[in-house]
Amino acid sequence: MFYVDLALTNLKKNRKIYLPFLLSMVFLVVINVILQVLVKNKGMNTLPSAESAKQLFGFGQYVILIFTIIFSLYTNSFLLKQRKKELGLYNILGMGKKELRHMLFCETVLSYFITIVCGTIIGSIFSKFCFLALKKITQLGEQFIYDFSFQSILYVIGLFFIIYILLFSWNVIQLRLANPIELLQGSKSGEKEPKTKVLTAIIGLLCVGSGYYISVTIQSPISAIYLFFIAVVLVIIGTYALFTASSIAILKSLKKNKRYYYRPNHFISVSSMIYRMKQNAAGLASICILCTMVLVTIATTASLYFGMENVLQNRNPFDMTIGASGQQFTKEQMESINNELVHLAEEQDVKLHDNKLLQVDNSVLLSKKATGIYEGFVGEMGETAFVDSAMFTFITEKEYDRLTGEQIALSDNEIAVYMLTGTYKKASISIADHTYKIKKQIDKIDFLQQSDYGLVDTFFMIFKDKEQIAALISSLPEKSAKGVSYSLYANLEGSKENRLAFGTAARELLNQQSTELDFSSIDLDREDSLSFIGGFLFMGIIFGLTFTLAAGVIIYYKQMSEGTEDQGRYDIMQRVGMSHQEVQQTIRSQILMVFFFPIGLAALHLAFAFPLMRKLLVLFGLTDWKFFMLVCFLTVFSFFFLYLLMYWQTSKVYYQIVERKVTG
Repeated sequence: MFYVDLALTNLKKNRKIYLPFLLSMVFLVVINVILQVLVKNKGMNTLPSAESAKQLFGFGQYVILIFTIIFSLYTNSFLLKQRKKELGLYNILGMGKKELRHMLFCETVLSYFITIVCGTIIGSIFSKFCFLALKKITQLGEQFIYDFSFQSILYVIGLFFIIYILLFSWNVIQLRLANPIELLQGSKSGEKEPKTKVLTAIIGLLCVGSGYYISVTIQSPISAIYLFFIAVVLVIIGTYALFTASSIAILKSLKKNKRYYYRPNHFISVSSMIYRMKQNAAGLASICILCTMVLVTIATTASLYFGMENVLQNRNPFDMTIGASGQQFTKEQMESINNELVHLAEEQDVKLHDNKLLQVDNSVLLSKKATGIYEGFVGEMGETAFVDSAMFTFITEKEYDRLTGEQIALSDNEIAVYMLTGTYKKASISIADHTYKIKKQIDKIDFLQQSDYGLVDTFFMIFKDKEQIAALISSLPEKSAKGVSYSLYANLEGSKENRLAFGTAARELLNQQSTELDFSSIDLDREDSLSFIGGFLFMGIIFGLTFTLAAGVIIYYKQMSEGTEDQGRYDIMQRVGMSHQEVQQTIRSQILMVFFFPIGLAALHLAFAFPLMRKLLVLFGLTDWKFFMLVCFLTVFSFFFLYLLMYWQTSKVYYQIVERKVTG
C-alpha cells in the first residue's frame, strides 16, 4: 500500500509532465478502439461494396499500431528523463533500486488503468460518431449497420497491456544501468558546446537535395511508384541530418562573425540555440517530419475525395463501356449486344445515346528504345515495363471514315495520329522495321476524348488498310499484338437510381453471355469509389489527427524541458545586467525561430513533393493539378493555424517556468 500511495503522490506531483503523457495514451486508445470497432463491424464484412474500404482499414490499423508503439516509447523516455533527478534523490535518501522498481511498477499499473478506463469509454462513445461520419462519407447505405464488438475492446486492452509492459521493462533497464549521480544529472546531460559535424551536414544537404531532385524531375506515374519511397527516405534522413548538423554549423558561423555576434540579442540567441539544437535537434526534426506527414496525408486524401468527379470522368470517358477482344467475338455479336442493352435501358427508364461501336484491328504495348524506335517486348515484361513504353491502337482508314465521316486518303507507309494521352509532334515515327510518315495530326475525335490520365502515352493510329497493319504486326514479337478488339461506348440519360439499376442489370446480362466481356459503368464506379476514396479520406483524417497530436505532445515536452534548463541561464543574464524586457524579447525570438523552423521546412518539403504527388494521383485518375494545388494551399494554411494554436498554448508553459526566475 505504501508504494501505491507513493505512486499516486508522484502522479499528482508530476502532473505537468504526466498529464500530457496520459492524455496522449488515452487518445491512442481511443483511435485504436475506433479502428477496431470499424474493422470488426459486421456491415463492413458483409457489404460487397465495402470490400475496398475494409482492406484500407485493415492496412490502417497496422500503421496506427506501429505508430502507437513508437510514440509510447518516445513519450515514456521523455518522462523518465525528466524524473531521473527525482529517482536519484529517492535513491540517495535510502530507497534501493528494488524499492524504486516497486514504485515504478505501481505508477505503471495506475497509468495503465487510467488510460484503459478513460480510453475505452471515450472510444466506445466516439466509435458510434465515427461510424456515422464514415457512413456519410462513403455512402455505404442502410445495410451498413453499426455493430459494437467487445472483442475490439478486449483487443485494445490486451494491446496496451503489452505496451505498458514494454514501457515498464524499459524503465527498469534504464534504472539498473544508471547510478545515483547519473540519475541526478540525467536531465542535464549535454551541457558541452556541440561540435560542428561537417560530414553530417553535407550528407543532410545531399539527401534532401536528392529527394527534391527525384520529385521535380519525375516524368512517369509508374516511375513515381518506384521512386516515392526512395525520395521519402532520403528527405527523412536529410531532415534529421540538417537539424543535427547543418543548423549547428550555421549558428557557429554566425558566432564567428564578431560584428554580428557581439550584440545583446544576437549573442544570447545564437549561443542558446547552439545548445538547443544539440539537445533537441531530433525532436525538432521529428516535429518537421510529422508536420510533413500531416500535410501530405490530408492534401492527397482530401484532393481525391473532393476531386472524385475528375477521377471518375478520366476513368470513364463514356457513361458505359464494353470491351471485347479475341476471335470468339464478332462485329455482328457486338451489334446484337448493343441492341440488347438498348432494350434493357428502356426497361430501366434510361435512355442510351452517342452509341459507338469501334473495331480496333490491333493494339500493342511497345517499348521506346534510346534510338527513339518503338519495339515489341522480348521475354517477360517486368514491373518496370511501363516506364518507357507507349500504347498503340490501330484502325483502318475505312473504319475511321465510318465513325467520323471524314476521309484522309492515306498511301502506303502513311498514317494519321491522334494522341489520347501524351504528345507527339514529329513528322514521322519508327516502329520495329517500319518508318511511317505522319500525314495528319488529328486534334479531336468526338467519341475519343483526350486526357492527362494514363500510365503511358497512348497513340491512336489510322492506317491505309488492314494489309499495312498486318505487315507491321508481323514484324513485332508474336505476343505483342492483341488481335482484333471491339469497344462499345454509350452515354446514359436518366435518374441516378435508374442509371445505377441499369448498370447492375447490364453487368449481370453481360456476365451471362461471356465472362470475357469487360464492362465499366461510371455509376457503378462512383459507388465503388465512394467506399474506397471515402475510406481513404477517413483514414487520412485519423492519421492527420494522430500525427498532429504527436507533434503537439513533442512541442509541449520540448517547451517544458527547455524551460527547466533555461531557468538558470536567464537568471544569470539578469544578474549580469540585462533588463527584463531584453530577456523577454530574447525568449520570444528564440521560441519563434525554433518552433517555426519545422513547419517552414515541412511546407518546403510539401512544395518540392508536389510534382511527385501529382504523378501518383494520376494513377488514381486525378489530373486536375490546379485543384490539387488549391487543396495543398488550404491544407498548409489550416495546419499552420492549428500549429500556431499549439505553439501559443505550449509556449505558456515555457514562460511560466522561466518567468519565475526572471521576475524573481
